[in-house]
Amino acid sequence: MTKRSPQKTLTLRSAKQRRAFASPLRLELIGLFLNREPLSVAGMAERLGRPATALHYHVGILEKAGLLRRVGVNRSGRRPEALYLPVADLFKIEQAKDDPAASAQTALKAMSTAFRMAERDLEAALTSPASGSSGPYRNMFGARRLHCRLSRKDLAELNRRLRDIEKMLSRLHKTHEPSPDDAFVSLTVALLPLRNREIQS
Repeated sequence: MTKRSPQKTLTLRSAKQRRAFASPLRLELIGLFLNREPLSVAGMAERLGRPATALHYHVGILEKAGLLRRVGVNRSGRRPEALYLPVADLFKIEQAKDDPAASAQTALKAMSTAFRMAERDLEAALTSPASGSSGPYRNMFGARRLHCRLSRKDLAELNRRLRDIEKMLSRLHKTHEPSPDDAFVSLTVALLPLRNREIQS
C-alpha cells in the first residue's frame, strides 16, 4: 500500500494571511481540496456552482497570501489553466497579540463557514440513498446540541477523546488507499464554553 505524504499544518501569523482566510468564499475554496487533487479556477467554479470570473480575484488573494500555490498546468482545454493546491492540509489561526479582536473575527468566520458547509452536506445527505443513519457502518450522524457541566477531570477526558478522533481521521487521511467501497465523510465539531447561562433541568 502506498502511503500519502504526511499532513502539513500552517499557522497563520501574518495579518495578510488572516485577512485572506477571513472570507467565507475563500474558506470554501480551500475546502475544495480535501482529496489533495490539484484544481484550476474553472474546476473550482464547477464544484462551487459559480462562474470562474467570480473566483479569479479570490484565488489571487489566496496565492499572494501564500495559502494557495501553483503546482502545474492543465492543457486539456481550449487554453492552458494553472492548477492550484493549498500550501498545507491544515490551517491554524494564531492569536495576534497586537490585535486579538482581528484573530477572533477570523476564527469566527472560519467556523461559521465550516458549519454552513456542514449544513449543505446535511441537506444533501438527508435525500441521498447512500446515506445511512443506523448500524455500525452509518455515515450520517447528527447529535442534538448538548449542554453539560464538566469537572476539570471530565473536561480533560472529553478532550482526550476528541484528540483521539482527530488523530484517527488524520492517520487514515494520510495512509488510507482509496477504494470504491469507501464512505467519504465530513466531521464538524465545536466545543465551546458557555458564559452566564444556567442549565435548565
